[in-house]
Amino acid sequence: MVRSRKGLAGLAAAATALALALAGCGSGGSGDGTSGTRLSDDQQNLTYVLNYGCTSLDPTENFDNCRMQMSTNVFDTLVTLDSKSQPQPKLASSWTWTDPTTLQFKLRTGVTFSDGTPFTSADVKATFDRYIAMKSVLATQLAVVSSYTADDPTTFTIRTSAPTGTLLGVLSMIFIGQEAHASEDSYWAKPIGTGPFVISDFVANDHITLTRNDTYWGTKANLKTLTFKVVTDTNARITALANGGAQVVAGVTNDQIPTVREMSDVTFSQIPSYTYTFLWFQNNRAPFNDVKVRKALWQALDQEKIVKALLGETADTMTALCPSAAFGCVSPTNAPKHDPEGAKKLLAEAGYPNGFSTTIDYSVANTGYDQIIAAMISDWKAIGVTVAPKSDDQATFLKNIASPGDFDMIVNSNLTTTGDADFTLNRLYPCSAKRLGYCNAELDALLAKARQTTDLEQRKPLYQQIANILAEDVPGIGLFENNINVAAKKTVQGLNLTPTENYDWSTVYLTS
Repeated sequence: MVRSRKGLAGLAAAATALALALAGCGSGGSGDGTSGTRLSDDQQNLTYVLNYGCTSLDPTENFDNCRMQMSTNVFDTLVTLDSKSQPQPKLASSWTWTDPTTLQFKLRTGVTFSDGTPFTSADVKATFDRYIAMKSVLATQLAVVSSYTADDPTTFTIRTSAPTGTLLGVLSMIFIGQEAHASEDSYWAKPIGTGPFVISDFVANDHITLTRNDTYWGTKANLKTLTFKVVTDTNARITALANGGAQVVAGVTNDQIPTVREMSDVTFSQIPSYTYTFLWFQNNRAPFNDVKVRKALWQALDQEKIVKALLGETADTMTALCPSAAFGCVSPTNAPKHDPEGAKKLLAEAGYPNGFSTTIDYSVANTGYDQIIAAMISDWKAIGVTVAPKSDDQATFLKNIASPGDFDMIVNSNLTTTGDADFTLNRLYPCSAKRLGYCNAELDALLAKARQTTDLEQRKPLYQQIANILAEDVPGIGLFENNINVAAKKTVQGLNLTPTENYDWSTVYLTS
């Protein structure tokens, strides 16, 4: 049986509870609520072992978890999302829809970049230029923007081609860079932001070291240094936690949860996340240009057995193409059941009675995917389909899945960062995305209508129709949705876990 997932209200409550649990009591509290002494400033150095590393630091290029962790703490955005995915002021102090398609921002004054350069609306405009020129991560979301202007140093205006109820959520993903350098690749390779930390060192797929920005316009960070560390060996990750090599470890595996729970000086926390894992077919490449083939491969998978055996309580099976913790990510009513014999029949109808051979790509950066894919390959073999796994380094993998994608099948993880289905579905599955050779005009019309509708209750039935179309067309398969599984030393205070995993580390500090 698939475990139920929390909705947004449940996520907000879970996040609040975890914030209290990990913050302890007062400025000297430890993770378990007992008293402790706050370490001196020179000792406020924390290492966080994240799920996988960065090949680049450029957030305009991609928004994998590593890049987002860095960007959230080095940059600021115009708005930020609270635990209920509602927009709150950041670099913008306020905003107004002056008409249904015009959004005007008033910007904070007295804000500077970490190098002392004053922040103005010109920086926002130059950053928008960069994101739009890149035609990558937010291209679909920003396609609705018809123009934008820096009206004066503290006023920025966006005009859209149609009413867009999800625009503020998208803007929480745009990290504001400097006007003078926003068009330069070299700037984004080691960016300077207005956030609470600055980048002091970066080695691709190994570590990022951040230091406190003492000129930060807001509340200064408690930590002196923050290191995002990559440790690919799962046993070494737990060893680092045990011997003090790291104070926080993400992605605790199912088989290591009992070990972590028995560690007296460690707190283990778990909440649903907006992260999930999916399989894509290249829909315009034979044999995957036949929906019967795609449906057959879905029916052949015993997803629940695979997830239970390999992931246990760290994940739940899914049938949608975005995680149920996010608004609008509803399960289709027409998802197929595990049925190997039915899958064989579909293959025969598609002209492949003896099956076929193909490949499946995945990134070596995704820990444990080799086992998951091996189990999937076994299920496909049972219906006569031979699949060869292709493990790529992260850079090669990202290149292969860029528009237009170069793969037969891929397995990858994704993050519905805004907590809204629009962010994932309207980015990856409209005709304009060109990511996996899939196009359905009816789906496009529904996605556009859902985006333009501001009333949440009116949007819900639209997303049910969208989910059903995607389940019928099978451009891809939602495999499983992850829980956030974090182990932290009880000396770590002020860490607020969120479904996005993009944590604000400026509130965190260490005690004895």
